[in-house]
Amino acid sequence: MTDLPTSRPTAAIAPRIVAIGASAGGITALQKLCETLPLDIPFAIVVLQHLPPANSSMLPTLISRWTAIPVRIATDGSRPDTNCIYIPSPEHILTLEHGVFRTRAADGGGRRPGIDSIDAFLESVARCPGPFPIAVILSGTGMDGTAGAVRIRQADGVVIVQDPLTALHDSMPNAVIQRGIHDHILPVSAIAQQILMCIEPEYKRPSTSIDWPNDVSKTLDRIICSIRRQSGFDLSGYKPSPLFWRIQQRMDARRVWTFADYSSLIEDDPIELETLSRSLPIHVTEFFRDHDAWIVLKRDVLPDLFHAAKKFQPIRAWSAACSTGEEAYSIAMLLDEVSQESNGQADYTVFATDVAPEILARAGRGLFHESSLAGVSLARRAAYFYAVDQQFRIKRPLRERMVFAPHNLILDPPFGGIDFVTCRNLLIYLEREKVDHVLAALFSSLRIGGYLFLGKGESYHLNNLGFEVISPKWNIFRKTSLHFGTSIARLPTRPTTTTANLAAGEQRIALEQAGLPSALIDEAGSILRLYGNTAGILSLPAGEPTHNIFQLVSRNSSLRLKIAVQQAFSDHEPMNLIDLDRRPQDPASVGVRLTPLQNPAGAWNRMFITFLPEEGILDKPQAPDAPSGEADGQYYPEASERWRDDDARITREELEASREELQALNEELRASNSQLNASNEELNESNYQLREKIDQLNMQNRVLFSGEVMTLFLDRDLRIRWFTPAMQSVFKLAHSDIGRKISDLVSIFDDPAFYPDIQDVLHATESREIVVASRDPKKYFSRRIHPYQSVPGRITGVAVTFSDVTDRTIIELKLRQREIWLNAQMSAFELAMTNAPIEHSLGLLISALADGTEDDRRCAFYIAQGDGLRHVVGMPDEYAKCVNGFLIAEESLACGLAVATGKSVITRDIMIEPRWKPWIWLAKRFGYRGCWSFPVMETGGTPLGSLAMYFAEPREPTPIDLELASLFTKTAAIIIARHQQTRLQ
Repeated sequence: MTDLPTSRPTAAIAPRIVAIGASAGGITALQKLCETLPLDIPFAIVVLQHLPPANSSMLPTLISRWTAIPVRIATDGSRPDTNCIYIPSPEHILTLEHGVFRTRAADGGGRRPGIDSIDAFLESVARCPGPFPIAVILSGTGMDGTAGAVRIRQADGVVIVQDPLTALHDSMPNAVIQRGIHDHILPVSAIAQQILMCIEPEYKRPSTSIDWPNDVSKTLDRIICSIRRQSGFDLSGYKPSPLFWRIQQRMDARRVWTFADYSSLIEDDPIELETLSRSLPIHVTEFFRDHDAWIVLKRDVLPDLFHAAKKFQPIRAWSAACSTGEEAYSIAMLLDEVSQESNGQADYTVFATDVAPEILARAGRGLFHESSLAGVSLARRAAYFYAVDQQFRIKRPLRERMVFAPHNLILDPPFGGIDFVTCRNLLIYLEREKVDHVLAALFSSLRIGGYLFLGKGESYHLNNLGFEVISPKWNIFRKTSLHFGTSIARLPTRPTTTTANLAAGEQRIALEQAGLPSALIDEAGSILRLYGNTAGILSLPAGEPTHNIFQLVSRNSSLRLKIAVQQAFSDHEPMNLIDLDRRPQDPASVGVRLTPLQNPAGAWNRMFITFLPEEGILDKPQAPDAPSGEADGQYYPEASERWRDDDARITREELEASREELQALNEELRASNSQLNASNEELNESNYQLREKIDQLNMQNRVLFSGEVMTLFLDRDLRIRWFTPAMQSVFKLAHSDIGRKISDLVSIFDDPAFYPDIQDVLHATESREIVVASRDPKKYFSRRIHPYQSVPGRITGVAVTFSDVTDRTIIELKLRQREIWLNAQMSAFELAMTNAPIEHSLGLLISALADGTEDDRRCAFYIAQGDGLRHVVGMPDEYAKCVNGFLIAEESLACGLAVATGKSVITRDIMIEPRWKPWIWLAKRFGYRGCWSFPVMETGGTPLGSLAMYFAEPREPTPIDLELASLFTKTAAIIIARHQQTRLQ
């Protein structure tokens, strides 16, 4: 199968990577570690903080103050170098692939299990060739870094953990230590020296952990095998991080501290195994998730499907990994709306599949709480839902368009002849090999012209693999070829049964034949699994086959059992039921033990029923009353009629399920038949594609020359071969310039990396992108350089494109400026909470005030002491000596006056202000004309000090200046007040 070219960089070996992970309380630990590093290190350091994105952007500034080692931002496509410290952008999750950094957007800041920042980077480093990596886990809450440390150890790397006794928060270090995946436990002051020792040739790993990786891998395999026997859910293709995260959740809930002990627990406790199996699938879905993406679908995709649909042939949509069904129903609603807008010219069917049968059963009911309908407009609620039992159910006309069927994308063959398939947010949990496998399966299911809709975080370059890009932002693609890469996509096949599989099946049968007869059911009474020998207790009645336990017990006991189950679910407490009749062939009665179970989300939706011999096993408590139904052998028509209606409803749902299963089986047969016909269609498709390509080239040529597209093509000698007219706004180009070297021309923008980036693209086949600014007038352009390959593997030139991003960049600069201010305040708070000197915390605010603006302002903080002011930080010591003790009074000027009155004092020009005449010598000596002073006051009005800003030229404040001063004086008030309270204690 063809590998997906997510970037297709040339493989390169990165230098040794030392990854440092920290979370809450990690600032102090990072400072101590950086201060103990030598000036020249033979490795690259990557610092990852498990914090909200807004808290990370001040980290490069802070680390630059703690060490002389260069600090850089790890950008997409850059290569790590030795003797450098790299910080990821706060908006992205960082990985290392083929020796270069790769970034992808964090999922709205809510980094989900298995793709957290520290784990993601450690796992990617473990996969890269080169010197063994080193992971350092510092202070932090949670378990981020634990799963990544597992992969580092499996790659023969070293794991160093901060001593929990020295950590402000010990959850992250302890999560690694308790699972035995560490090599060294050290105080922060000793970690730098240990890193240097680890890279020495004579370094030997401590003997206590040499055999750990194989042991844990085998243990994880045992757990996966137990899950496969329990539920048939094969997790072999999933990334380890989500599995470790959920297994660790269950381990913490059951207070089990090693994987080996937990593996033994699930082998002995079938209820725990069932709970784990139900908690592993990651079901994250909602109606019309990413609302703008659905607008694009309705506008640009679905009308094309209806327009191309043949008469009497329905449009076929497939929601793979549909979870609880919200997305599948969203597709159906959109198809129905477009169908009505096109006067119902085409029919449609939506196939919804998932690997978990019980989740699929919930989806098929189409019943949702009101909280789930946040993304559904009122008009759609009225059109497609009706209210029942304080919930909302999909109306039958829409449900009849749906086919729900169990399906495993990794093992089962895909459906065929599909017009539209969506598979969102599944691929991020799969290993790369399985991603290729699943994408090939989805490709094979689509007809030519069909559409593929992936999740926002699943960006793959599919345009060279038989797809064209419809929406790069929302990852919508259109199939244009029978070829997936360089070969026809082949349907995946289910693996053949091996001796190991047979042995596992025999073991499962043996487990279920042993012990007391038991059953696991859901809220509706459907049997999910049987244990032991239930012959004589449960048996199929005449008529339609059923899995409902209330129909499998004797008729005389059905109502009593149903009432008891409902009461146990309601009370959330186990209960006993005596004298349950067996089937007529075995008249002896049995006792029943009902144990309600709670899932990880807190819902009581499972019941474990154990059938016990009557003699001596159960005490005989009062059986639950039968409300208006059956008691003491009497029969009440009202209850009987109610239960008969329920049975009729359940039977109808089972008939619908059977119809859907048969239809799904028919779809699989059709898929196999479509694959057999693919070869016959290949020649016709090639001719069609050739004509289509010619039309596309003509259309693209017209678009390029008629619009504002700025594109320039250079050969390997950097000579101009082709450009669009719009490019003349960036370079002074004329038609006679074709054949000239680009270096001979003068550009309107400042871009020192322009020519080096072109050379890098020519030699490394990697695209380069940067934002550059023009000189006059001030404009911003997004500059991108792409390699051009005439044949695969041979680069014959580069394409350079520019796009005007002035408005967006100006907004981003303003937002970044505000982010710098916010981060400075938060970092200052954190330093103050650690009782750092007040000069340090207020110094962070001063740096942000000076660095976050484009003028030459200088700033300083003063603290009130008695009747005078003391300079704290900002101005030179000579200046402080001149102004320390300055009187706080209404007769004073600048800071003294601001503190005395509690109001800002704005002096635009010191030279014309009468109050400043005695102090003009001071302003001249230290080079400022404008002076603004702002009081620092407690909430109750007590003056604490002042903030001063000095300017070389006369200056009036803008609204942003006043807002900035207000924010920083409030922050300073809290820090100064805490400092004073600490000194009094």
